[in-house]
Parts: sequence; structure tokens; C-alpha cells
Amino acid sequence: MYLNDGKGKFTKSAQLLPSYIFESTSCVTAGDYDGDGDLDLFVGVRLKPFSYGYACKGYILQNNGKGIFKDVTGEVCPELKQAGMVTDAKWFDYDRDGKADLVITGEYMPIRLLHNEGGGRLQETTGSAGLGKSNGWWNRLEIADINNDGYPDIVGGNHGLNSRFRASESKPVRMYAGDFENNGTVNQVITCYNQDSAYPVLLRHDLVNVLPSLKKKYLKYENYKNQTIGDIFSKEQLSRATELESYTMASTVFINTKNGGFKGSALPAEAQLSPVYGILVSDVDGDGNQDIILGGNFYESKPEVGIYDASYGVVLKGDGAGHFKSIPAQQTGISIKGAVRDIVELQCGHQRLLLIAKNNAAPELYRQNTRETTGKTKNKQ
Repeated sequence: MYLNDGKGKFTKSAQLLPSYIFESTSCVTAGDYDGDGDLDLFVGVRLKPFSYGYACKGYILQNNGKGIFKDVTGEVCPELKQAGMVTDAKWFDYDRDGKADLVITGEYMPIRLLHNEGGGRLQETTGSAGLGKSNGWWNRLEIADINNDGYPDIVGGNHGLNSRFRASESKPVRMYAGDFENNGTVNQVITCYNQDSAYPVLLRHDLVNVLPSLKKKYLKYENYKNQTIGDIFSKEQLSRATELESYTMASTVFINTKNGGFKGSALPAEAQLSPVYGILVSDVDGDGNQDIILGGNFYESKPEVGIYDASYGVVLKGDGAGHFKSIPAQQTGISIKGAVRDIVELQCGHQRLLLIAKNNAAPELYRQNTRETTGKTKNKQ
């Protein structure tokens, strides 16, 4: 934690965050959940090393007003002790009752909504909010009033629809994580549906490399063909494994229904070409409606599923009612190559700038063309 002296100079705080949090965290977000005037924190944990697939804890850290934080998760929201594999979280007052609520998500997780009950207690309302079957491979969340009704909505960046991983409630993508050979090693097997049966995505040589006990069973690729998860493992092995499901891969906008719930609507096809990791919601063209800029891509996937590099940045024009239309790059001037991981908007004098952060590359900077009101941008690298 770094403290601002008010003049833009940051100094590392002498009071670090709780020293016992030695975990692979993914996000931290600040909000005054207890209404005492200072900012508290939620810290999300992405995974357990060597145990991918097992649920991780999310931390509620209470600020004592002096920048000293205490883990109060067990008192405030015990459900967060098994939060999942968290990738992002945001504090926001979704029901406009004056108290900060929390939304979190991650891989094989729904959009989990935690309502602030007051008195320092968060209560999960995911199911009653209509989000119980929103499980996906979510990467990023952004909060904004998409339809200009005064209530905050949610934009979720997901894996996208341009891959072999297709999911629905009736035919989910599943992952089984467990110690299948009782040797202390956790392995993962992902299955996808082909017609009415679910088959492992793992190729035969990958499977037997990590699970040598199956080599005799599958001496040849011919033996492995058409094997379901139930053919490969016994009922006892599967009962000991953690089973996770994803029902949607579409990047989605969730509109607040103003009665404590949300209604999801997939973003246009141009937003589904690649995994989304960067989301900026802003009125790009000055028409009073919120627009969305997305970025993503992923280059570390295995050859049999291919790399995900079809996104060059997407600008979605909003109509103020929750609907979006993709604007061609020739009009926006945005063409971003690489693995985008965040997009933020900066105000520099009278100019608005877009700063794009990418993996293994220098950031890119775009300057909005103020001579026109068409929302065009110009690269100022």
C-alpha cells in the first residue's frame, strides 16, 4: 500500500496489509462497507498453487481509520471463505439503499452478489438476483449506469464465443479437479459436450503423462477415442474430485431491474471474438449514452485449442437503453495488437486519453480527437 501526500508523491506505508495473506491474489477493491467513513478492502484470491480448481478465500479487510487492516471475513461474510477462483470484484450500491454492496466473479463462478445488510454484515443474494446460473470464465467486471435509469449495471468480460469451448445450462463446460491417483498431486480434466455426451478435452498423450496409471488402459489412441469422463474414472474417483461448471462464455451486460435483480444480455458478436480482460465504460461520442471499449486476447493456450488473438479492440456504441452496436475500426481509429489486460480513461487538461496496458509490451496511449464529435480517436504512441 502506497500513501499519497496530496502532491502526487507516493510513499510505501509502514503498515502493510495483513502479513499472513501469502496467497496468489488477483484483485483488490476499496469501499466503505461498514459506513464509518474510511475505506475497507476486499482482496480476491485467484488460485491455490498446484491445486487449480479448488475454491479460494476472499478477504474482507476492515480499516480502523488509521490505515491498519484486520481480516473480518468470518464475521462479515463467512461465505467468502469458499469464494472460488476470483478474478475481479467491485464495491457498488446496486439497490441504492446507501450501503456499499459487493460483486465478485472468477473462473467457473457466477456473478456473485453480496448485499450489505447493515451492521457490518454481507449476505449473498446471487440466486434471488437472477445470477445463480451465470457461471462462466469471467475475467473482468465494470460497473456503470448503462441505461440511464439511475441504477448501476454490470459489464462482464468473459472467454468469448470464438473457441471450441461452448457452454449452456444443459450442456456446460465442466472441470474435474482432484487427486485421481492418490499421490498428493491435483490434476484437472475439462470436458465439453459433443451432441449429447461430454468428452475430455485432454489428448491421450497429455492424459497418460499426468496420470500414468491409465497407460495400460489406453495403450493406443484408438482405445481413447469416444471415452467419456465416466469411462476413464471410477465413480469413487469422481466423487472425490471437485466438479465445477460453466454455463456461458459470452461477455455480457447485466441490466439492473431496480427490484434487486439483474437481467443478462450478451454483447454483440464483435465483442465475442476473444477473451475480454480490459473494459472501459464511457460516453465516447458525447451523445449522453454510455459506450463500451473492450480489449483482450490470450497467447498461452495449448496448440490443440489455438491462441486467442482475434481482438484488436472493440468500441460498442450504446443507445442508452442497454443495447450496443459495434463501430468499425476505420471510424474509431482504435487498433490494438497484443494481450490487453486493462483500459483506463485519463483526463489531461481538456483532453481525454485512453491508456491501454498489455502483457509483455509497453502501454499504448490514444488521444480523443476533440476537433470532431464522432468519437474518433487517434493513436499518439
